[in-house]
Amino acid sequence: MSRAWLARAGALVGLCLLMGGVLTAVPTLAARGQNKERETAVSLSPAYGDTAPTDNHPPFSSDACLLCHADTDETITFPSGEELSVQVDVAVLAASAHGNMAESPLACQECHQPPNDYQYPHVPFTAESVRDYEIMRSSACERCHVQPHLTSHPGPETGAESDGNPVVCTDCHGDHDVQPAASWHEGANVENCTACHEAQGVDVSTEGATAVIQAGLFAAQQIDNAYCLSCHSQPDQTMTFANGDVVSITIDEVGLHDSVHGASNEWDELRCTDCHQDYTFPHEPVTDVSARQYSLNQNNLCQRCHEDQFAKALSSVHSAALMEGNLEAALCTDCHSAHDMPVPNEPRSRINETCRQCHSTIFDEYAHSVHGEALIEEANPDVPSCVNCHGVHDIQDPTTPEFRINSPNLCADCHADEELMAQYEISTDVFETYVADFHGTTALLFAHEGQEGAQLNAAVCYDCHGIHNIKAPDDPEAGIKANLLETCQQCHPDATENFPDSWTSHYKPSLQNNTLVYLVELFYSVVIPVTVAFFGFLVVVDVYGRVRRRRK
Repeated sequence: MSRAWLARAGALVGLCLLMGGVLTAVPTLAARGQNKERETAVSLSPAYGDTAPTDNHPPFSSDACLLCHADTDETITFPSGEELSVQVDVAVLAASAHGNMAESPLACQECHQPPNDYQYPHVPFTAESVRDYEIMRSSACERCHVQPHLTSHPGPETGAESDGNPVVCTDCHGDHDVQPAASWHEGANVENCTACHEAQGVDVSTEGATAVIQAGLFAAQQIDNAYCLSCHSQPDQTMTFANGDVVSITIDEVGLHDSVHGASNEWDELRCTDCHQDYTFPHEPVTDVSARQYSLNQNNLCQRCHEDQFAKALSSVHSAALMEGNLEAALCTDCHSAHDMPVPNEPRSRINETCRQCHSTIFDEYAHSVHGEALIEEANPDVPSCVNCHGVHDIQDPTTPEFRINSPNLCADCHADEELMAQYEISTDVFETYVADFHGTTALLFAHEGQEGAQLNAAVCYDCHGIHNIKAPDDPEAGIKANLLETCQQCHPDATENFPDSWTSHYKPSLQNNTLVYLVELFYSVVIPVTVAFFGFLVVVDVYGRVRRRRK
């Protein structure tokens, strides 16, 4: 009797376990029924060598897998010696984007597909390490996510596995705890980002990573400016160089779009990758030891579009200083900036403000000159700025003999222009009288003869008027007339007090200016022609008389 009762009890327990398994499987099977066509398409995909269920291998359910994997201390040991737990947290799996609580739940075998891939007993793993296993299994995601979102993290398809640092799907999204896309914008799973970046020596906070994701890091369909700005528009982004230099890598998005390379550009808007080519994320470590060295190495990028300007800059005084070892000499970005490039001459005073960054002392002199006040305070479009005298990209050394010899021509560009000078009631006699006297004639002769390297020994315009601190002649601070003797003594040390009186200034003699000289010139201009004409008449009469007498 006891054996019969034991048999009956065992059968009852078995029946209860069977009913429990069926009842547990019902929700999963019902959910799978809603998505049957998609599951069938995935499971029958020939691209991954999968086969349809057979009589020997009926379809699995997650419940069959979880009978072992839900509560176990088992681990897998790889040849590398690493161990990987095979336990699956049922609650976490159910709450994931692929779990039973999701709109379209997945069963275990949709990622771990039988019979060729996963079956029981499981076939031995071929991966050498946990990382190799993760890389190998990440391809399963592409069965459903055929076109994953854009990322410039190097993946297995780039061959990055050779350096041990490819970024695969599960690195960011997890495996059994996958979160829906919307949750990433709320900060879920962002710890995966920060953990990986910290392992690579990049300090990224959870708040910072969340802000980048919310800015659209994963929304772009191509590597465009919005993609790069999702990181680089975040505040307080910095980069530290080996020598301790700390520079901001936060880009002003408005400044970038308003720049000459931005949306208002009359050509096509430039993308970040037009300049920063072959950049992937995470970025390769910067090998430059200092911020200045980085700028020097990046300077050649401008040549891709601005060949003429770049070629001129190579022959400039700035380039010469660089070649001599002065690493602080001006580069393209020192004058034009890197990302927020404004139109360089709008307003026109911006030109001088640019030069001021290095030449502040000279700028202060210029700002109080007759030219500087007119430009800075009145926005006068006709007065010279720095580039009118020194050039733009092919700036030459102003201390050379060649520059000195040709300097009067710089002044002539304005002061010999009758139409321009008439607007300001300035006589062009200023320049004409200079080139007519000893100083100007000598300077023109040197320029005409091409006296390269020869030092001009005659006064040029800026010897008397100054270079950057030019004042109006009638300005009491100018001291041109009051200090004229002192000015002359710079070249004529023996000059006496009456020496400057011999100079008739820059005005042609007239009844108003240098009256006596004018009258003397007028006298000779009349007497000399009349005298020559009179003696010419006498010569003609004499010749006529001689010819007439000979005929007789």
